This record gives sequence, structure tokens and C-alpha cells, in this order.
Amino acid sequence: MNFRQQAEQFMSEIADRTRPNTVQVYRSLLNARILPAIGGVEMADVNNKTAKMLVGRLTEAQLSPATITLAVTLVKKIVKSAVDEEGKRLYPVEWNPDFIRAPKVDPDAQNTPVSTPQTLGEALGATNGEVRGLIALLAGTGLRIGEALALRVGPDNGRDSLWNPDLATLTIRTTLVRGRVQDGPKTRAGKRTVDLDPSLNSFLIGQLGTEPGPVFKMKPSTLRRRVEAQGIHGFHSMRRFRITHLQGSSVPSTLVKFWAGHAAEDTTERYTKFGADIQVRKDWSEKAGLGFQLEG
Repeated sequence: MNFRQQAEQFMSEIADRTRPNTVQVYRSLLNARILPAIGGVEMADVNNKTAKMLVGRLTEAQLSPATITLAVTLVKKIVKSAVDEEGKRLYPVEWNPDFIRAPKVDPDAQNTPVSTPQTLGEALGATNGEVRGLIALLAGTGLRIGEALALRVGPDNGRDSLWNPDLATLTIRTTLVRGRVQDGPKTRAGKRTVDLDPSLNSFLIGQLGTEPGPVFKMKPSTLRRRVEAQGIHGFHSMRRFRITHLQGSSVPSTLVKFWAGHAAEDTTERYTKFGADIQVRKDWSEKAGLGFQLEG
């Protein structure tokens, strides 16, 4: 069996237990970079030398350190996935990172822009309707873009993500991936309730209305283009803004993680159940505020 064949088997095996966007990233990287380079290599010959050669090619192609590192990690996963009928690895490899020489990923060098209050204020003043509502929602809640675009208004069926204007809450259960609503956000902790600042909730009612159905009806590509035209560098920059603002407002870290959909890191955090205490959450939401002006 060659690497291409095992890669296809690996992709088939993870399809039902891996998030669709992750599968798509893997598929794109395989088709564009990994398989053209090592697809024909027999599995028994996929080793440190093969990985080093792949790193060299990807480096020559001027791919980012993060992409190269992900490619090497994916190769290792595929090799590890080859097992016999008893679950024993068929091609055990003792990987040598010093020999492979994949570039180190410097977190400080990553492109992680954060929106500013001034940029957000100017963007809100220059837009209207869905675009204006989306900017305010993302910056005021820290939702991931897929989570925001999957929101609906209407009776709670227990499955969809829901904006309840009467309670000023967002119930996150789904995410939008390539135009299709998928069950389950990015992580298990992603299924949560996000409390809206009262002023933000009122603002969203004015911009988006409360008719039953999807909150956002415009195409995601159109929304992205119009948002970025206002000088906002990607949807995620507004998520970073919100999390940074909450941390700077002395909101308990466990509550910040609850709203952001991040998993608890230790036993103490897992036992701190802010999610069940609605009034405490709402008090902190009002106390923290938004950090930017809704009206110019």
C-alpha cells in the first residue's frame, strides 16, 4: 500500500468523527501539497527522510511555518492510522523532529489582528442592517462567525441555535460550514448560552428585527466582503477583541471561557459552574459592557 491509499482510508475513517471544517483543511492540504510530493511512496518507506523531504518542498513553496507543521502532523497521523486487525501499528516510526527540521511556529509572529474600539465605532457608523448587526454581534459577544450565521429567531426546537430577544440570550448549538448548518460548534464547550448586554440586545432588534427564521440572510461571502471593507481584518479579530475586553474588565476567567466556548483547563474550573447561574452571568455582562460605542 502506498501513502496515497492509506491517506484516503484515513480520511474515510475520520469523516464521521471529525469536524467538517477540519476534514476540509486536511483534504485541501493533502490534494494541493502532500500527495503530489509523497503520494506514491510505499507506506513502509514513509519515515523521517520522507518527512524532511516534504518540509523542504513546502519551504521552497514559501508556505507558512504553521501550514508546514500541520502537513507534517497530518503525515504522522496517516502513518499511525495504518493498523492490523488487532489494532497493532503496521508502520511504527520513531519520528525525529531535529532531523525533519519542520519550522517552529512563533505565536508572536502569527497574523492575529484584534479590532479596536475606534475601528468598530467607525464601521458601525458606516454600515446598516445585517452588516451593522453582524459587526455589533461579533464584537459584543465573541461568537465564532459560523456560530453567528447559524442563529435563528423563533420557537426553540431544542436543535437549532437561537437568539431570544426577550431574554437577551443566544443559545449556541450549531455552526454554519460552507453554507450548511452543522450540529455542534467547534468544541464540546461550544454548546452554551451567551448573555447579551441589554444595550446590544436592543441594538440588534433595531438592526435585524425579530421575525422568525434565520437572523442573517445575506451570503457569508457578501457579509465578509462588506465587513472587511470597513477596515476590519477578519471576523476573528472581533472575537479576539471581545475576549480581550472581558479579560481586561476583570470578568472571572471561567465565565470568559464559558461565553467564548473554551473548555475548562483544570479541575477547579470544571467545578466552577457559572453556566447554571443566569443572574450572575447577566450581572457580569452588564458590568463588563461592550468596550465600543454602538452609535456614532
